[in-house]
Amino acid sequence: MRVPLVEGDYQNSLNFDCPKIRRIFDGFNDIYTLIIDKCADALKISEGRFWDSITSLGVNIPLAGGFTVSRKIPATSPSVALEKILKTIYGELKGENPVLILLFDDLQRIISDNGPSKVLSILQNALVELNLKGMNIMFVATGAHDIFSQIQDHLDSAVRIFEPYELKPLSKEELKEAIIIPAENEGIKFDENVIDLIYELSEGIPYYMQVIAYNCFASAVNGRVKTNDFKVSFKRSLNLLAQREFRGMYEKATREERKILGLMAESDKEVLSYKEIKKGLNLKSEPSFWLKTMLDKNLIIKKERGKYHLRDKIFKEYLMALKPYNENGTYS
Repeated sequence: MRVPLVEGDYQNSLNFDCPKIRRIFDGFNDIYTLIIDKCADALKISEGRFWDSITSLGVNIPLAGGFTVSRKIPATSPSVALEKILKTIYGELKGENPVLILLFDDLQRIISDNGPSKVLSILQNALVELNLKGMNIMFVATGAHDIFSQIQDHLDSAVRIFEPYELKPLSKEELKEAIIIPAENEGIKFDENVIDLIYELSEGIPYYMQVIAYNCFASAVNGRVKTNDFKVSFKRSLNLLAQREFRGMYEKATREERKILGLMAESDKEVLSYKEIKKGLNLKSEPSFWLKTMLDKNLIIKKERGKYHLRDKIFKEYLMALKPYNENGTYS
C-alpha cells in the first residue's frame, strides 16, 4: 500500500495495492490497522489519536516497543467500520472543501477470486454513505480493459460509482516523448533503435511501455541505453510481467487452451486460422469451445471470422521465452 497523503485541497490520496487487499480483507482487523498506520505516518498524527476518534470501533493494535492496546471489539459490519475509519481520516485533512481520493491498482485482482462481491460491496457502501454525509471521497481504480464487465458480473450496482476512462495505445511519437524527456532530465539517453524496439514490443500500450522503459533506464551504461542494455533489461521486464500478470493468466488456462497457446507462440505466423489450429494440434474434436473461452479470458483475440492471434506481442514473448507449455518436447 502506497499512501502519498498530501495536505491541501483536492490533493489527498490513498493508494491501495489490490493483491494485498485481496489477502487482507479476509481479516478486516488487519486492514483497519494498516490504513491507520499508513495515514498516521503520512499526516504525522499518532495512531492513538486516530483510534481515540473511532470510539465505537475496537481492535487490538500493535504499538511501538511491542506493547498492545486492547479494546473490546463491538459488533459492527466491515462496511460501517471502514466508513468510520475513512470519516476519521477525512476529518484530519486541511484546506477548504478537501477531497480524499482512494486509488486502487489492478482492480481485477480482487474481483476474480471467490467472494469478490463482498469486497466490492464493502467499498461501495462506505463510499455512498460518506458522500451522502457531504464528504468528498472518491475511488479511482486501474484495471483490465474489460474491468467494467467483470465488475458488473459480480455486483451490478458497483459499476455506477465509476466513470470509464480508457488509455489508448500511444503513437510512436507519443511513446518517444514519454521516454526521452524524463530520461534526459536524469542524464540518460536512449538510442533510436531501442525506442523502436520498445514501441514494437509494447505496441504502444502504456503499462508495457512503462515497465520496459524503466528497466532499460536502470540498465543504462555511462548515461546511455543501447541495444545490448535493452536485451539485458528485457529479461527483467518479462519476469516482472510474468509475476504480475502472465503466469496467472497461463495457470488459469485449461490443458487444451495451453496447447493452443503453445501452438500460437511457436508459429511463424502472427495470425492462425481455425483450420490451422485444429490441424496443428492434430485435434479430432472441434476447438471452437476452447477458442471461445480463450477469447473470454483475453488470452487471444479474434482478428476476423475464423482468424485468431495472441492478445499481444509481450504475451507471446513470455510464452516463447519461458515455454511453460513445453514439457519433454510436447505441448502440455
